[in-house]
Amino acid sequence: MKKRLAVVLSLSMALTACAGGLTALHAEETDLAGSKITVLMPKHEMDTIGFYEMKTREFEEETGIQVELINMGWDNVAERVTAEMTSGGSSYDVIEFDNSWVAKFGYNDWLEPLDDFITDEMKEGIVPALLEKFTYDGKLYGICWNNDTRFLMYNKAMLDEAGIEEPARTYDELIEQTKQLQEAGICDYGYIDSYMQAQSGFNEFCQLVYSFGGNFLDEEGNPIMATDPGVKAAYEYLVQAYNDGIYDPSALMADYDTVANVFYSGTTAYMLQAWAGIYASSNDESVSTIPGQVEVADYSISADGETQAVLTLPEAMAIPKTSQNKEAAWKYIEYMSSLEFDKEKSEAIGALPIWTDLYSDPELLELYPYWEQFGKQSAFAKGEPDILWFDEFSNIVQVETQNMILGSTSVDEGLAAMQEQCEAAMK
Repeated sequence: MKKRLAVVLSLSMALTACAGGLTALHAEETDLAGSKITVLMPKHEMDTIGFYEMKTREFEEETGIQVELINMGWDNVAERVTAEMTSGGSSYDVIEFDNSWVAKFGYNDWLEPLDDFITDEMKEGIVPALLEKFTYDGKLYGICWNNDTRFLMYNKAMLDEAGIEEPARTYDELIEQTKQLQEAGICDYGYIDSYMQAQSGFNEFCQLVYSFGGNFLDEEGNPIMATDPGVKAAYEYLVQAYNDGIYDPSALMADYDTVANVFYSGTTAYMLQAWAGIYASSNDESVSTIPGQVEVADYSISADGETQAVLTLPEAMAIPKTSQNKEAAWKYIEYMSSLEFDKEKSEAIGALPIWTDLYSDPELLELYPYWEQFGKQSAFAKGEPDILWFDEFSNIVQVETQNMILGSTSVDEGLAAMQEQCEAAMK
């Protein structure tokens, strides 16, 4: 399960925020009253006040639709969802739909397309990358409930001390600034990232390639890493930066918790792809030594300073094809992802919005002024490839990348090996 840290506001705020907004939206009489749906979802990691449970009960009151809400750990939910889909069962009406499942679930026709349900307001208002991520073969299958988009953050106090006026826009600038900071004894490394042999490692390698204008796969899903110039440039940077001590070498074994803790310790200046809660936690003296020092950039670091790319790893709500209550299931999804609900959720638990307009909402910016920068970076969010052999692809990239970083193979040899193995995995 992806790691996030967050500020949690009081329950009283959750109970009072946006009063009546959702009621006005969904209070109409419906012939769905009296129907029942079963919802299987992981609990939002930031929801320590029971916000989703509270809003689910309000949904019942306003629509007359009964909801059996089943919350459990992400791994347990994933196990149940996978078993249900492969067996063709009909136990659930709304399920968790992870970003890594899109191709498999779409190809196997396990989910009900939402194109005939979704409103024009949602199409135009939700962050485009969050809709694109859950679209397969031209059909939309999920509406995001957990926006896990990553952002460039940096320690402004360190940069100020070194006389650096603006955070790096390019990797060349990142190298130059890191050396300047190191020579002044201000930090040990420019940054740390999760480059371990795990899914977190693949996430970071994927974003790095995007930021160099490259792609591991073409639009048809065919491997092109051995011939794509952006991929080669990204890996040449990754290897050279390791050899030059630009990033902490423990990155090769670091998970996301380690990355966050190193950043909070004040030994690195940048966090290239920070999840939203990092900002709040950096100001929490119980976990951080750098309160008041971190800021969010308007942009992400790239090879040329123009190409923008931040990674998004969202989770969605979806309707199984086997559901016997699809209309009622959609009513629940629509209610739990409306603009009004999204704002109330953001106010109550600090969760990142899925609606574009909320990044410029005055009331939310009063609570979270740095969301203005989040919104600017979100415009360039991009998800990981949707392919049926995703697990094999991810594992191959993880292994071969570490071989290149450690010098077991050259960049050209490593990318050729990656290409050969991926072509075999496709078959």
